[in-house]
Amino acid sequence: MIVPAGYEGKKIAVFGLARTGLAAIEALKAAGTTVLACDDNSDRARTLPEYADLQSAAWDGIDALVLAPGVPLTHPKPHWVVEKAKAAGVSIIADFDLFEAARPTLAPHKLVAITGTNGKSTTTALMTHVAAACGAPAAMGGNIGTALMALKPLTQGGVYVVEASSYQLDLARNFTADVAILLNITPDHLDRHGGMAGYVAAKKRLFTLQGPDGRAVVGVDDAPSARVAAELGDRAVPVSVMKSLDRGVYVEGGQLIDAMEGAPVAVGSLGDLSRLRGAHNWQNAAATYAAARILGFDRAAIWAALKSFPGLAHRQEQVAVIGGVAFVNDSKATNVDAAARALDAFPRIHWIAGGQAKEDSLAGLEAGLAHVRAAYLIGDAADLFARLLEGKVAEIHKDGTLDRAIAHAASKAASGDVVLLSPACASFDQFTSFEHRGDVFRTLVKSMQGAAA
Repeated sequence: MIVPAGYEGKKIAVFGLARTGLAAIEALKAAGTTVLACDDNSDRARTLPEYADLQSAAWDGIDALVLAPGVPLTHPKPHWVVEKAKAAGVSIIADFDLFEAARPTLAPHKLVAITGTNGKSTTTALMTHVAAACGAPAAMGGNIGTALMALKPLTQGGVYVVEASSYQLDLARNFTADVAILLNITPDHLDRHGGMAGYVAAKKRLFTLQGPDGRAVVGVDDAPSARVAAELGDRAVPVSVMKSLDRGVYVEGGQLIDAMEGAPVAVGSLGDLSRLRGAHNWQNAAATYAAARILGFDRAAIWAALKSFPGLAHRQEQVAVIGGVAFVNDSKATNVDAAARALDAFPRIHWIAGGQAKEDSLAGLEAGLAHVRAAYLIGDAADLFARLLEGKVAEIHKDGTLDRAIAHAASKAASGDVVLLSPACASFDQFTSFEHRGDVFRTLVKSMQGAAA
């Protein structure tokens, strides 16, 4: 566990008791803090000895409120606990701030923080893998996997790799990444940020919190991110998979090019990275490479680490090949932009899509739809997607459920084709999470593989 410094004798409220809140409670208790814990799920909250009814309790003497990232801070409207804290003059902070308070007590280390609309989790896992493969103690946390305060302290020379969502950045007040990565910005979570301007501002906080001396890596293939890079100036190493750059890291003819220091150097062919297929994953690899170079790792060692990356579950995860047909789990593609990246990555696709729609348009999928031989639609969005795909995809099947869609796609796919689950939708109409949806896909495909053996 990471223990924050300077919290001894303080009284801290923690609201939101999922993994982030629970880890914060344990870390604060270890720091000698009095903790008041609360949650909208009162049954869960009352099981904790630290439980306090913050709705009716007096807020006098509370030093800060640690707010879980899933709790609305400003939009669609502030949560009642936010209103209570503001009325009492209590500062609202994130577990990121607790981590920052602990950093002076940790062994000398570096912190890499990664944000962006898409690719955060893959890049976080990839950065952790590269740091470890290059000989540094490494751990990842934040929006991926382990809550920050639950991480084990690293030994000297360690690299903490943090996935930072817009919700977490909106809350953070003190969080200074040594290297901050922004992959891309496309519309997402607009209800929680009051529109696109608020969403972009939340992402930019990663660099504002860094201060003027922090190093940055910024993808420049979308307009909002390119503007951020321009604002940062020489602090930022630009990354592109669409064009050559005078300075930065870019992809040209499938080659990763390092132009961070003078003349461009070809690092290797991205086509060799079997677990990082498609332009979006090339962006993840290029951003990771740039950050690793900033950290001082050897160019050849970074490239070897990129080649050995095992991949991440639910992100273009090849589950099986049955009769020459690859079955790929891309359940993490919960919006249209993420699905577009997957459709661009494969030439002959039987596409399983649908769920709880976030958008009423499929704009941006046009190029990828040329690779789709048939669409198999599931969930609440099946009728909407069928209308939107009419005339754009040769075959459209409203299968309704994932099991029927997999069986149908498998019956029509030929050797060399890909059956791709890339829903372009949230999962909550039929599943508890995108992980649950991907796990069901994996189980169903594995059962088919067993039957075919």
